[in-house]
Amino acid sequence: MNIKVKTSLRVILIGVTVLPLLLLMLVAGLNIFGFANNAILDETAVAGKAHSAGIVNILEGYLSDARALSAVPSVDKAVSDLNSVKSEISEIRDSFRANRTSIVDVVITDDEGVIITDGIDSAAGTHFFAYSEEWSSRQGAFISDIYTANAEYGKDIFVATAMTAGESGYVSCVVELAPVTNYINSCSYLGYGALTVSDGTKIIGKGAVADLSSSSLPEGLKTKIASMPTEAFDSGNEKKINDFGYLGAYGEVANSDWVWISLFASSRATETVLPVFIVGLIILVALGCICVLAAILMTRKIINPLTDMISTMKDINGGNHSERINTKEMGKEFARMGNTFNDLMDDALLSDELHKTVSNLSDNMLFEYDFVKETMFVSDNFKEKFTLEYSGATLNNSKFIDSLMSEDDAERYKKDINTLLKTKDDIGGEYQLKDNAGQDIWVTMKAHCVTDRLGEIIRVIGVLTDINQEKNAALKLAERASYDFLSQLYNRNTFEREFQAELDRNQNGKVAALFLDVDDFKFINDRYSHAVGDEVIKYVADVIKSKTGETGFAGRFGGDEFVLCISDPKMIENLEVLSMDIIDDLYSGYYSKTVDATLNIKASIGIAVSPDHGTDGRTLIACSDTAMYFVKKNGKANYHIYDPSDEETTQGAHTL
Repeated sequence: MNIKVKTSLRVILIGVTVLPLLLLMLVAGLNIFGFANNAILDETAVAGKAHSAGIVNILEGYLSDARALSAVPSVDKAVSDLNSVKSEISEIRDSFRANRTSIVDVVITDDEGVIITDGIDSAAGTHFFAYSEEWSSRQGAFISDIYTANAEYGKDIFVATAMTAGESGYVSCVVELAPVTNYINSCSYLGYGALTVSDGTKIIGKGAVADLSSSSLPEGLKTKIASMPTEAFDSGNEKKINDFGYLGAYGEVANSDWVWISLFASSRATETVLPVFIVGLIILVALGCICVLAAILMTRKIINPLTDMISTMKDINGGNHSERINTKEMGKEFARMGNTFNDLMDDALLSDELHKTVSNLSDNMLFEYDFVKETMFVSDNFKEKFTLEYSGATLNNSKFIDSLMSEDDAERYKKDINTLLKTKDDIGGEYQLKDNAGQDIWVTMKAHCVTDRLGEIIRVIGVLTDINQEKNAALKLAERASYDFLSQLYNRNTFEREFQAELDRNQNGKVAALFLDVDDFKFINDRYSHAVGDEVIKYVADVIKSKTGETGFAGRFGGDEFVLCISDPKMIENLEVLSMDIIDDLYSGYYSKTVDATLNIKASIGIAVSPDHGTDGRTLIACSDTAMYFVKKNGKANYHIYDPSDEETTQGAHTL
């Protein structure tokens, strides 16, 4: 910070502090030499307006609190969905009241003034205030009349402001009136002047709040005060009073129906003006000198340490992380600030080193995106596993892991990231990525948002875990669970599920079910052993696989029963030929080394076709089963297409 900056700052400080004093002295000087009453009248206006600014500042502070609350997303959301943010609202309200002890409660209402939630849980669903069209001219902010907060709160006031985000409603801060009354009690001028505030019904004066009608003011003045809140003020300018034995002025208090009233007894005017002016002049001169001296000292005691701090911070930000603030020649408070900053930098440097060490030692691959610096950090094992250009990469701009995924996985990943950024809740998912070797591997991702005190996201921290072995093992187990171990055809449950799916896909075409049963299979087991029987089952399965074609499939229903699904149109037209081919191939014989013999396998086949015999999978299988038993009862080793009359012939013979 160079000499020009220091000089400019000194001039500004002197100007800001001394010029208002000089202006006030000039106004007082001009008035004192005029008529005493006019001087006092002007002085009441100046003093009243000046003092009223303090009231406005107090009330504006409360309005600022309400505006701040209305901008909090969870407070805004409470209007439409209180239950989802109720705990957050309670925490925000408790924290707010703890920091601002003059705030009695925080009340959230809809745009008609109906209470949605408050801190005492006693008035939800009732009207907290009645909406007025005049509020639209106050930009959605307003201050209640004196002592007109909800009766549950006692003698308090409230300030309210409209929601600033998407919802329509109001945030009201119920506040104690004591800061206003204490401030008014402290306001005086010219020895006998006093400041009061009224809303046309109540009046705040020296000591307390009272009904206007019961105050000691003259009746004519009380009548005038009662009408003041309804008057129109030109751009907030004050109006004057010169009647009823008083000199004074009054004006509006912003965002309210209040008026401030500056009163001075006419009988005290002449004897008071000159002494007050002289005393004020002395005070103003003294204050001016003090301000000039303070401005010089401030530039020396404050600016120099700040300059050193800023210089050091620039060095650190430039990459010299070992640089620290020299606090030896600083004052006590600045030295404390500098030491605190140095400690924070030491902790941050240590934390960064620990973070890197832990991430490199862990099998998990870590990443972190900083929204403030717009930078992406990844652990060393992350870089070893995946090849990416991290410069300019964000979480989902196709320069991060989404660039290593298939189109479907990338779309799902981006939706997950958008959900994370929107809800700020932790998310997780499984994706396939291409590693440095070009192999597809399965990983799980978990990500977490880090927010600031206002709830804004400042960074996202995530971890990738290689689950490729576990995922492939799980897929193999799932595949095994779908097949019959001996025949390597679908098991019954899987076949029925896939068969129904095939029917659903071919609603406009034909699908056939062929139910095959090995004839006299019990004889084979009894004569040659169950081991040979298992060989026969495998042989039958191999023949079936060779006949189903690319679009068909088959399943083993248990024992010596098999079902085929045929959906190829050409094969559907030649089901009889297909059935005879299967029967002939089986009968051509299977040579078993176990018994050194060729076994001629006979089979009976029942046929059902959708939609002729039904459109439901289980129904078609049952029809083909019935047709197969028709063959069994009529000589075996043949095929038969289902006919409804088969039900009578085979009734009671077999049930699936």
